[in-house]
Amino acid sequence: MPRKQTVRIVERKKEILELLIKEGELPTNEIVKKTNLSHSQVFYALKLLQRDGLIREIKRGKVAYWKAADNAQEALKTLEQEVKEEIMEGEESLGET
Repeated sequence: MPRKQTVRIVERKKEILELLIKEGELPTNEIVKKTNLSHSQVFYALKLLQRDGLIREIKRGKVAYWKAADNAQEALKTLEQEVKEEIMEGEESLGET
């Protein structure tokens, strides 16, 4: 996993977390369909969200379902702020050249 998450990764995490807050419990393949991201992009973001304690995995047979943690709504605000900061940093570095 990269040391610093790119804006794209943070945006994907935010999109998936919003979806799980809105929809409740969803299997991985349903998240892939609803976000139009690849399976690997979704799975990577899910694992980052799980590592951060924002979602949890629920196994039902061979199918993994994902559910937002109780603190997910508050964490969503933090992710939104991270996206804004990353975009601003990117714009500043473009201006320095």
